[in-house]
Parts: sequence; C-alpha cells; structure tokens
Amino acid sequence: MSGSIEPIVQGQVIFDIGQNIDKCFILQKGSIHIMNSKEEKVGGIGPNTMFGFTELVKGKFEHSTKAICVSSGTVVSFPSEIIKNKLEVYKEDSKSFLETLADQVLGKK
Repeated sequence: MSGSIEPIVQGQVIFDIGQNIDKCFILQKGSIHIMNSKEEKVGGIGPNTMFGFTELVKGKFEHSTKAICVSSGTVVSFPSEIIKNKLEVYKEDSKSFLETLADQVLGKK
C-alpha cells in the first residue's frame, strides 16, 4: 500500500462528517481547516501534518469533523488500513493514551 499525491484547491472538502474513513492524509502544501457540525473551526492543519485519522484511534470508522481546504496545495493520501493495522498492535496502555489524545483533539475533554 502506498500513498498518492493529490492536488487540493481552496474550498474543496477533503472529507465530511459521517463519511467513512477510507483514507488518511499528510498535508504537503496549503492549509486545511477542521470544522465541527456547527461549521465552527476546531482546528487548523499546516504543511507536514497528518490528519483524517483521529476517529480511528477511538475505534470509529466515520469522520465526526469536516476538513476543508483554505489554501490550495497538495496532500499525500493513503489507505486508512495502514493506521488501523498499526493500532491493532498497540498495547492497551498506549491505546488509552492515544484515545485520550484523540478526545482532546476532537474537543471532547
């Protein structure tokens, strides 16, 4: 499994709330805003940052946020199976740490 480089343009929705998590991303160039269901910005993504995987850490398979491109650029997309497979080998204490971190990123704690 390998990644592919994809162009993104201002206004493009990278993923939406309720969409199955089939890909994760690394932003190479540009900027992304992460929005909640009320269309409020809850985060921002800059270059060299991985995104679109946080819910997987919580054992969920659908996005609870929306990612929208605010500055054109490129992303590397790769199958979410890569993250899922890595999470399966974590010890329980590591999973707990990642779940707590995911809650904080998603604004639930």
